[in-house]
Amino acid sequence: MTEKKLCIGIPSNRALDRCEDSIRSAVELCRRNNIGLYVSDNSGDETKKAALSEIVQGDGLRYESRPPCGMIENWFDAFNGTEGDYVLMMGDDDKVFSYGSMLDLSTIADDVAGVRPTVMAYLDPRGISNINFSEIRRDKPMERIVEHIKTSNGSNIGICSFWRRDIFKSIMELHFHAHPTKGTYCDWSLMNGLVSSGKVVKNPMMCYFYDVHNWMGDAAFVQRQVERAFESSGLPGSAAAYATVLNALDSFIYVARHDSPLSREDRISTGLFCLTMLLENFSQRIPASSSHPNAKAIHALAHKLIGNRNAASLFDITLGIVAELQGGLDEKYKTFFEQATGHTYGHIE
Repeated sequence: MTEKKLCIGIPSNRALDRCEDSIRSAVELCRRNNIGLYVSDNSGDETKKAALSEIVQGDGLRYESRPPCGMIENWFDAFNGTEGDYVLMMGDDDKVFSYGSMLDLSTIADDVAGVRPTVMAYLDPRGISNINFSEIRRDKPMERIVEHIKTSNGSNIGICSFWRRDIFKSIMELHFHAHPTKGTYCDWSLMNGLVSSGKVVKNPMMCYFYDVHNWMGDAAFVQRQVERAFESSGLPGSAAAYATVLNALDSFIYVARHDSPLSREDRISTGLFCLTMLLENFSQRIPASSSHPNAKAIHALAHKLIGNRNAASLFDITLGIVAELQGGLDEKYKTFFEQATGHTYGHIE
């Protein structure tokens, strides 16, 4: 085992009064714990630039103001500006702090994919609504995926962890550069790719506060937020009814990606485990109705999933559903599948 370094990347676009407390919290944590920090600011705000240039000071702490650019470009600038072995990408509306002694990084084994702080979902002024400080320690990748699902308490806030640079980079480059929609709704499939790649240990003396104000409300409010996530990705909001199908296909691709640290056999078998598990779950809860204009055709295909465990057939049915969700999306998924896995769509032998 060798010494490993943690680093935080913050892609920032919010106005100074909306992000200053968050960035100050990261600066304080990093100064106290020898953690690197890189802030990439694409707001183009000169007042913010002057303030953050003064705030982000110290050994291993850097701030850069760059010309206005897209979210994806700024995310990668923040990521590539970090220098740690394990990288946490922090929202500029979240907060971090530590207390006591931090984890001894020299004890982190090579099969660890993530280092998890205590992650707390909070809403001002209601307070903390969810906490995740679970480790994922199973040796087999499909067992780690099950362990994540069981310990997540229905929330994916555990994604706010330090991830091993090579693993994190391979998955996020796929997502931001090759995924057909690059949707924010893909967080569960991204997590399946991450935890399939290695274990997750906890760093209990660090806390990450995740602002969930966009997701707190009654059932109708939350449903509308889910639909907006699909709309912002270029899909109709009604596609949210079939999110599990997309999760199944995306999970296979992220788990079975060609540069995963898993063996080829484990990549394929774990990817198929995700595909069959999620499609079986969907087949047991096929929506009785949907506002999607192609709902009738989608439901006819969905019923072919019931009791179906044949991988080739599941891929064909899933691609058919994807085609009905949006014209041309099936061809985009074929390309995505092939770029990620090195296999022709659905042919994995």
